[in-house]
Amino acid sequence: MRLSKTIRQQYTQHEMRSYGRKNGFVTAGQEARLRRWLPIVGLPRERKLSEAGLDIQAPWVMEIGFGNGDFLVHLAKSHPDWRLIGVEVYLPGVAKAVARLEDAGVIERVRISQLPAQFVLAEQVEPGQLAGIYINHPDPWPKKRHHKRRLIQKDFAALMVSRLREGGFIKLASDKPDLAEWMRDILDATPGLVNMAGADGFVPREPERPWTKFELRGLREGRPSQFLHYIKRAA
Repeated sequence: MRLSKTIRQQYTQHEMRSYGRKNGFVTAGQEARLRRWLPIVGLPRERKLSEAGLDIQAPWVMEIGFGNGDFLVHLAKSHPDWRLIGVEVYLPGVAKAVARLEDAGVIERVRISQLPAQFVLAEQVEPGQLAGIYINHPDPWPKKRHHKRRLIQKDFAALMVSRLREGGFIKLASDKPDLAEWMRDILDATPGLVNMAGADGFVPREPERPWTKFELRGLREGRPSQFLHYIKRAA
């Protein structure tokens, strides 16, 4: 089934432009759990992360574009000391992620925003507040005229750096070589970041990393993912 009209009207944001899918299929149970949990773990636009009702002194880590939530669940289970902020504008994906987070018993340590990542970082996260940011398989927007829609741009990279604490990390993954090189080149040129890789700029796949849907799809189609790891250096 598709998300009901009432829940789409209540939770879909229309004020800020974003690209990509707007609606999709969920189960009745996933919609029911979305109704139950989003008022609790959702981060509405008027509230800052410091007002999210969790230990603000704990390390806060963000995943931008968490899809169906598999990687977010992995982070919550493998790092019980972290507090997580997940950003995803695709509401059916949020519904699936909420169900997975509840099943894993970690949902109360997570906050979810359905707003564009630029707004979340600029308006809801304070400078130096994040210990890390993950971006896994962002939309490649392969046509040249659409490259301006790619998430990683010069201004966005600088915004991420400003929200990281000293020593904080940015980790990215893509199975599209053109996009991986695009992200590497922009982040390599961003003041305040140190690339933790060797000469080609990419790091090996972390052994503990779960195999996500997009990574497996790329592998089946002959596109192994490439990984980037940056650290915010001391000023």
